[in-house]
Amino acid sequence: MLGEAAAANTDVHHAAAERAAISLARAMKNVVFYDASHPVVRDVLQEFLVDLNALLEERREFVIKLIDGYAVVDDRPIIGQHAALGNLVGACHRRKVETVAFQRGVRAYDVEGFVRLLAIDLDDIEQYGGMHQLMIRDSIQHITVERLSSRKKSDWRWMHACTIDALRSAAAGARTGRAMDVTGVRLSVREIVDDILGERSILYNLNSMKGMDEYTFIHALHICILAIELGRQVGLDATQLEELGVAALLHDVGKVFVPLEVLRKPNRLDEAEFAIMSRHPVDGAIVLAREPRVPEVAAVVAFEHHIHLDHSGYPRLRQPRRLHMYSLMTSISDVYDALITARPYRPPLPPLRAVEVMRTEYTTRLEPRLLTRFLAMLGPYPSGTLLALPDGRIAVVTRPNASAPENPFARVMQEELGRERLSHTEVPLSELADDPGGLAVLDPVALRIDLIALLHEATTGVVPDDSRPVILT
Repeated sequence: MLGEAAAANTDVHHAAAERAAISLARAMKNVVFYDASHPVVRDVLQEFLVDLNALLEERREFVIKLIDGYAVVDDRPIIGQHAALGNLVGACHRRKVETVAFQRGVRAYDVEGFVRLLAIDLDDIEQYGGMHQLMIRDSIQHITVERLSSRKKSDWRWMHACTIDALRSAAAGARTGRAMDVTGVRLSVREIVDDILGERSILYNLNSMKGMDEYTFIHALHICILAIELGRQVGLDATQLEELGVAALLHDVGKVFVPLEVLRKPNRLDEAEFAIMSRHPVDGAIVLAREPRVPEVAAVVAFEHHIHLDHSGYPRLRQPRRLHMYSLMTSISDVYDALITARPYRPPLPPLRAVEVMRTEYTTRLEPRLLTRFLAMLGPYPSGTLLALPDGRIAVVTRPNASAPENPFARVMQEELGRERLSHTEVPLSELADDPGGLAVLDPVALRIDLIALLHEATTGVVPDDSRPVILT
């Protein structure tokens, strides 16, 4: 009985630690757009302080570690659909912070100041010699940070979190009239291009990134990755891919001017709300055209990405014009990601169904040759798709099969040494199921399966830290 009570008490404290980390992340996200005195920041900070003070009654300090794209408290990663955590992870990674510790005696002033520093431009941080020096400058006490020295190459979670933070910083600059963080955007896109031209691992793991961040930013990242891969398929060089990637990543920047009640409405927009939403291509084009460090074509893509090949869509053109190839690529990627993403008013389409819809219902809206290349690139099951096999096992699609797109390569999940891992053997899906086209697609987030950790270990041979379970029960 005492053991059960102790375990229950541990779970209660861990839940409070998770709540505190999530509250801190939410405050950091909001302070990008609002002053720390604003209610949307102040109220969340108050929630954080309540949990933090409760934790500090029983321990000398509360530590949050940011490791390989994870937020870790009490040596356990927080895995699940906590949208704000991506903000905290990305902000800390880009600012080379790996550990944040809050000690007894920490004040609301200290926490507010620290959250502000997580949202300021990287150039300002480097100018003062890093986060630690800025905290001394601002008299922030009872909070310490440990600086990260280096990172592993081609880390998907790291790349994902840092790109989201760069995009968020650029969007905040657009909304507030400050200079956009174009350098951060360009560096992030360059890493994505390098990854796709090299191992192309980030494309393989798009599906496993679902649920990690709020829709607007994660959607833009997915469009960027898909458009770059499509550009590679049609023969663009590295310089062109970077230009396309920057344009695709920033294509929705005009949405920062859309009121949140419209942007986050849980059901379909009415006519007046749609009129507000349909302004975002124009607003985005204006912002990007004013930014000299952004490729000129980025403004064109922002303006054109909702204009269809048959010139339906929006904004309405006074006279027909030839749409830029980058806009056409971005539009195709946009449609696909929208179809496979859950919306408040409809569930996500399985990848196989999304491909069918694009092939049959978008023939006049999307450029047919690019669409053919795009669908061939994806195959029926995009890489990273989780499938239920007829014998009850679970398989993960790992890469396309160029010679037989309908029969991609996959690995089976199996238990080794008490933990779930992917099989070392990669085989065509037809070797695992007689009818590979009719398999049920599973949701890794709902099943609490960390696909990124599984795929990273399977494709690189690097075993995740034992403290980080691949499947949580």
